[in-house]
Amino acid sequence: MIPFVNYTDLKSFYGTTSRNSGSDGSSGPSTHESGNVAQSGEQEVLHSLETVQEMQAAENEDQPSHEHDVEGIRVFNPDVHVASDPGLRVAIEQFHPNIRDDVRRAYLVKGPTKPFGHNFPQNPTNKRMFVENWLTVNDWLEYSIKEDAAYCFYCFLFKQQPLEQHFGHDAFTKVGYRNWKNAYQGLPQHVGGANSCHNRARTACVDFQNRRASVEHKVENWSVDAERKYETRVTASLDVAGYLIAQAHAFRGHDESDSSLNRGNFLEMIEWHKKRNDEVRLAFEELCPLNAQMLSPDIQKDLCSAFAREVKKVIKKEIGDKLFSVLIDESRDISIAEQMAVIVRLVTI
Repeated sequence: MIPFVNYTDLKSFYGTTSRNSGSDGSSGPSTHESGNVAQSGEQEVLHSLETVQEMQAAENEDQPSHEHDVEGIRVFNPDVHVASDPGLRVAIEQFHPNIRDDVRRAYLVKGPTKPFGHNFPQNPTNKRMFVENWLTVNDWLEYSIKEDAAYCFYCFLFKQQPLEQHFGHDAFTKVGYRNWKNAYQGLPQHVGGANSCHNRARTACVDFQNRRASVEHKVENWSVDAERKYETRVTASLDVAGYLIAQAHAFRGHDESDSSLNRGNFLEMIEWHKKRNDEVRLAFEELCPLNAQMLSPDIQKDLCSAFAREVKKVIKKEIGDKLFSVLIDESRDISIAEQMAVIVRLVTI
């Protein structure tokens, strides 16, 4: 690799040389010639700097760039990336966020590594060794045969940022815990209190395994169930409205309160429908918001309008390009409300 060229030093060097050469009247070049020498030297230095920069840029291009690896491993292969020995595992953070849940599921299926029956080696310094009973007492504890170190299964899967400096944050995830002499204190200290990194990681693991208990899952299930019940309410209201329209019966009643003995044909038929269909009853009585019961007078008018539009479509389709006549009559009822009747006559051949 070409060493770095100090442009300032070379420039001063060439400038000093030209001035010294100009001051010597015996054999040095003239002042004009010295200026040309200095200028040519500066051009050579600039050319050298450009060459160095180009070569350094070429070397940087040849070196592997890690900018595309910032988001981590994009393709998860359980046979390659899932290691039983915790000392040989790839950290969860090195995987792309979109596949980290798949990695966690693979490790949860496999479970923590507990090599029962292994001949645990002694530390040559203090003659201490890992005790197999620790694996039974601590369900989160793992042991690496290769590294002769202990790790935390939950902290590996759902590593949490410490709220404050806490013992064992990296020891049970990256470095590995080997202080067997003080393990009777070190293991409980790693577990810590309710807000410790370990307990927060354990809670995250439990929530991940039991997605039905998470708020997101409950909201999703509630939305699906509410949508299904809403569809049931709409269907029941349409059935009742269709029957009343076909029989030319009135929808509303004089007293539609809950204490009324006759709340009108529409509401009374809904109650009759609920008593004979448990699905309809559950749809109207459970998880039913007050603004989505499909029973209000405005909803009844909307249902009638929807039926009217469908009837018009059928009539238009039947008429087509045939000859037809229209008879319209209008009258007032006792409330001075005008009602109009339209009769369409056509000949079908």
